[in-house]
Amino acid sequence: MEFFNASTNTALLNGLRNGDFDAFNTIYKTHRRKVQGYAYRFVRNTEEAEELTQDVFVQIWVNRTKIDPDKNFEAFIYTILRNNFLTALKRKSRFSLFQKVKAADEEEFHTVEDYINFKDCQVITNQAVQTLSPQVKKAYLLSRIEGCTHEEISARMGISKNTVNNHIKNSLGQIRRYLVDRSPETILPLLLLFLF
Repeated sequence: MEFFNASTNTALLNGLRNGDFDAFNTIYKTHRRKVQGYAYRFVRNTEEAEELTQDVFVQIWVNRTKIDPDKNFEAFIYTILRNNFLTALKRKSRFSLFQKVKAADEEEFHTVEDYINFKDCQVITNQAVQTLSPQVKKAYLLSRIEGCTHEEISARMGISKNTVNNHIKNSLGQIRRYLVDRSPETILPLLLLFLF
């Protein structure tokens, strides 16, 4: 279903490519409901569909210079939507797995002292992460907390996969050194719990 004639659509897409916010706004108002309908088919939840829709339009704005006005814009939108859905699905399954592992770990505490030691380890690790440079910290958190792949981190941060790999290696090295300096007796449990 085309919303505009070809020349109007091309003009809007060219405006969008050049950073014209009015053109973006017109495209948003025109395509939002349809995108949300597609999103709902994926997630079967109104709130999640709205969130996916917003993510799609954010990505359209961020990637506006890559839009080819001569190609099918709806196919471009649908591709972004599908990729965002698959990424969200992967994150959700990773988070669910993380929650299960975390719950199992917490059930294994035999005493209050074990639990307190575990919480202390978390505090020390969080302090170590705070010492990282902003870019290295962001790569580490995307990898270890959000469960993103190096390729996903590369795309989100706008850096090469090699740079992502270097950031992750640097972060792990810095965190290990911090842990050894601050609490050598807890280094092994911390490394096992948070870094691998």
